[in-house]
Amino acid sequence: MRKIIAYSTILILFLSCKIQQFNVAYLCGTFDGVEGGKNQLSTYVLLELNMDNTCSLKKTFDLSKIECRGEWAMLNDGVIEIRCNNNPVLSDIEKALQGGSYIEGTLKIKVLGKNKLKLGNTVLKRKK
Repeated sequence: MRKIIAYSTILILFLSCKIQQFNVAYLCGTFDGVEGGKNQLSTYVLLELNMDNTCSLKKTFDLSKIECRGEWAMLNDGVIEIRCNNNPVLSDIEKALQGGSYIEGTLKIKVLGKNKLKLGNTVLKRKK
C-alpha cells in the first residue's frame, strides 16, 4: 500500500509540473515590439526567426536602421542565442549613407512563451 501511495505521489508531482519544450518549429516566425515603451524616442524592433536557423533583427529609430543577420540557436534554459555574422562589404557604403549600422556579436533573448520573447527590456510579440 505504501508503494502505491509513493508511486501515485511521484506520478502526480511529475504530471502537475508544467515543462515547456521549445523547439525550432515552435519559435519560428516574426516578432515585433517597441523599445522604450510610449517614449517619443522609442525604437521599433523586428525579429524574424526562420526554420533553417537563420534570423534577421532590425531596429529602426527615427531615420536610422540597425541590422543583424545571422543564425540562432535554442539554449537549454529557455534562451535564444543570436550570432550576428553580417557586415557585408557591398552594403557598407549604402548603410553609411542611410545612417544605418550593424549589430555584431551575440545576443540573448529570453523565451516567455510561444508568442512572447524578451530582448533586454523589450517584450517582442508574435505578429499575426
